[in-house]
Amino acid sequence: MLDLKGIYENLPLPKNQNSNSYSAKAIKGYENHRIAKNNANNPSLLIFISEENQDFIIANQNLFNIKVSHNLRCEIESEGKVHHNNFSVVSYIGQNNDVKDLFLSTCQILIKSLGQNPSNKQIKHTVGKFIELFKAVKETPRNSIQGLWCELFLIEQSSFPEKLITGWHSIPEEKFDFSFGKLRFEVKSSASESRIHNFSSRQLNPINDTEIIIASILVSHNVAGFSINDLLSRINNKLNDFPTQKEKLHLLVYSTLGIDVEKVNQIKFDPELAKNSLQFYHSINIPKIQDINIPKEVTNLKFVSNLVYSTPIDSSLDELLKSYIEDS
Repeated sequence: MLDLKGIYENLPLPKNQNSNSYSAKAIKGYENHRIAKNNANNPSLLIFISEENQDFIIANQNLFNIKVSHNLRCEIESEGKVHHNNFSVVSYIGQNNDVKDLFLSTCQILIKSLGQNPSNKQIKHTVGKFIELFKAVKETPRNSIQGLWCELFLIEQSSFPEKLITGWHSIPEEKFDFSFGKLRFEVKSSASESRIHNFSSRQLNPINDTEIIIASILVSHNVAGFSINDLLSRINNKLNDFPTQKEKLHLLVYSTLGIDVEKVNQIKFDPELAKNSLQFYHSINIPKIQDINIPKEVTNLKFVSNLVYSTPIDSSLDELLKSYIEDS
């Protein structure tokens, strides 16, 4: 498995202090590209550009924590030798170690979609993913750490996490957390001992021939528990044959965290409590305000329901999902 963080940390500073000089090492399996260290002691991804592709134009960009330079003539110091070549260069320019680690892990994920000899289209796609993610890192979080942790926990518990990631919402604002054909799956959590959850009327009232299942999880902070990063690592270990899902997982988690990215290792929950408390409910068995009782002039109705008298489904996660995703 690639360890770009380890490679980067072992690189010396470039001897030449020119802004286009880098100490670099070829990435195993993708030797045309380099993981590099610049004279500011920050990491860069050097994306190789072949001679026939050097005439394409993409605007250089300088965001709050990354800088993108295209078709840049670079001086590369590697194992005592110096050579020159053209690269598209994506560099981290901030001072936060957590975000620096995020930059390196993003390089590790996205390098696989580039391949050895990327087309201009592939380079634009990869650089666009960097820009999209690092713009989000300075934004307000789009979900709570607890909510995101529970969604990841559910994915980790499945025997086919790649299927859950495929059905995972593209943006946290979507009505349901997971969608599989005619099945909608919503994850709710509670930090109390009671299954009391917040719902919108649209999450519990029926949709044309669509089944709605609610996953209810009880959580508790535990310094010896799992963090967001721990769950990500466990899931990633199951995704070696699914690079597209691995990319989606990485980008969606960190864009959801926004400025809370620094908490990716800090906040931990008890996985045993989560596992033992996980229960599933048909939406029809959860107390709700029926659509028929909601005036047409009333929209975006939200309420709190206690599941104490609701009957859970006597099936595992994989059993509930199997018939909906086996053909997907």
